[in-house]
Order: sequence, then structure tokens, then C-alpha cells
Amino acid sequence: MITTLFKNIVKDNVVKIVLTIFIVLLFFRQPNLRDIDVNTILILFNLMLIIEIVKETNILNYFSALIINHVSNSRQITAWLVLLSFVGSMIVTNDVAIITLVPLYILIAKQYQLKIAYPVSLITIAANLGSAVTPIGNPQNVFLVEYYRIGFIQFMSQSIQLLLIGIIIMMILVNLSHKKYISAQSTKPILIKISDVIWVYGLFILVLLSQFKVISILVPLILVIWKSAKVNVQMIKKIDYSLLVTFVFFFLIVGMIGRMPIVSEAIYHLIKTPQSTFLTSIGISQIISNVPCAVLIAKFYSHFSAIYWGVSIGGLGTLVASLANLLAFKQVSIYAKDEKSSFIKIFTGLNIVLLIFLIIIKIILI
Repeated sequence: MITTLFKNIVKDNVVKIVLTIFIVLLFFRQPNLRDIDVNTILILFNLMLIIEIVKETNILNYFSALIINHVSNSRQITAWLVLLSFVGSMIVTNDVAIITLVPLYILIAKQYQLKIAYPVSLITIAANLGSAVTPIGNPQNVFLVEYYRIGFIQFMSQSIQLLLIGIIIMMILVNLSHKKYISAQSTKPILIKISDVIWVYGLFILVLLSQFKVISILVPLILVIWKSAKVNVQMIKKIDYSLLVTFVFFFLIVGMIGRMPIVSEAIYHLIKTPQSTFLTSIGISQIISNVPCAVLIAKFYSHFSAIYWGVSIGGLGTLVASLANLLAFKQVSIYAKDEKSSFIKIFTGLNIVLLIFLIIIKIILI
């Protein structure tokens, strides 16, 4: 089992890229294991294992059938999942929304031969935009609110504008999606155990509580492993460990870059005004993602609004601009391998257009 897992990790192209970057940086800076956010790694492990439980216990199939029985075409399916992603990410974070909804959509798409790349791109964009609206929607918001001691009203005075823009954008994009009519014939009834649903719901709540340091991450970790072993012990080896390894190297790389004097000096000179800070936050997010960007920039600048808008909009763009983007790509890689190339093209194209549009809107109108 361990040999197979190792081979799968080594074969992963994303792992190869981050490992190469890591090796190159070793010539300039020593890594520090304290840069690894172990809590985030364990949270991702928990979430991925919970999704395996959801699949194994037929809960995913149940909700798939529930949606199918209440829609008449593929555009309505996309609209429902985009709405769930946009609203759900405000409460349960963009990562949870992605890990839950992308596999659900792909399951439905395969059943009815629907397009995958464009709808999954919309679900991901919706998760990024929706999560930016609340203080708990994503890790960078949690950090910025705590770091700058921002009150709820003050935060919402900024995010409400992004909420309105996000709603308009997602409505337009959903209406541009493919519309394939689906047979009105109901799907076969799928039986699920209420106890399994309660367990999954409870595990999700425990993971969220651990994310906000209400309880120790060890509590959901132990319970998730126990429950998965009880349902089907083979689920544990189905986890995408290459994603976890990618995140480990990602944290190490960001820490090494952040400690380079030339980088610190460059950032200091780039963030002298709110507008330059806004643009710099977007640029850095494209390279190291918006969460570490928020942590990095906050050390040099005291203007919350500029950084908030920069890392929120900066989640759009490249695949690495947001960790949620990488999660979406990994879900496509696992559940729809043939769509990987198409997803990258459509996702990147859409994100770049939206990124440029939102930058212009922020600079000119807001």
C-alpha cells in the first residue's frame, strides 16, 4: 500500500513542479519546518476522508438524484450548484465548498453526459467570490480580521460591494452555460442511513470548529479515521496524498521566499499607497496564492481595505492564486481525468478575464 501511494505521489505533475521549485530555492535559503501549517494539512486530510465517507455511504448519489429530480436542463443544475457554492462558501469556507460540490457535479455530469470544465470553473469562481464576503469564508479573511482587529460592520462595509458584484457576475456566467434538456423521468430511489448523514454533518461541524481553534484538530481527526475505518478501511488509501504533499512543499516554498531580503525590500517599495498595495497583493497572489500573500503583505502595510480587495480579487487568475483553485483542479484530476486539459484552458481564460474586469471596476468605480 505504501509503495503504491509513493508511486502515485511521485507521478503527480504538480508535485514534480513544486519539488523542483523547492530544490532550486535550497541554493538560496534554508527551509523551516515551522512554515508548514500542520493544522491546514490535517483539515484537508479530514475533509477528503469525509468526502470518501459521503461517496461510500451513497449520500453523494442521494443528493445527485435529489437535484436531478428538480431540474429540467443542465443550466439549472449548474445554477443550483453555483448558488450552493457561492452561499455555502460564506459559511463553511471555499475549500469545503469545492471539495463537496465539485465531485457532486462531476457525478451528475457523467450520468447525463454533460459538460464538465465550464460548470466546474463556475463552481470554483463562485466559491472564491462568495467566501470573500464573510469574515470566516476563507483563511485570509480570518487572518486579516484578527490581525487588524476589524469589526463585523467595518468588514461588511467592504465585502458588501464584492457581494453585489459577485452576484451579477455569476448570474451572467451561469446564463452563458450550456443548456441541455434532461429527461423528466425520475431517477431510482437511493436509500441512505440517517445515522450516516448525522455522522457526516457532525464531522463537518467538528472540522470547522477545529479550523477556528474552538477545539483541537485531533478530535475530528480521530473520529474521521474511526468512522472511515468502520465504513470501509480501504477509503483511507483512496485519499489524494499528492495534494497534501503539494501543500507541504507549498508552505515551505512561501516561507523560504518570504525570508529573502531582496523580496522583503521589493515588497516594501511596492506598497507605498493603497492602490499599489492592492495591485501588489493581486500580483503576489498569482504566484504564491492569496492566503500566504495576505500574511506576507500585512507585515508591511496597515491599510486593511487595500489588502482585503487585493487578496480577494487575487484569488482569481492562475491555478495557484487560491488554494481552492488547486483543490478544484485536483478534484477534476481524480474524478474526470480526461477533462484536465479542457478545465485548465477554460478556467484560466475565465479567471483572467474576470481578474482584469474586477481590477478595472475596483480602480474606477469603488
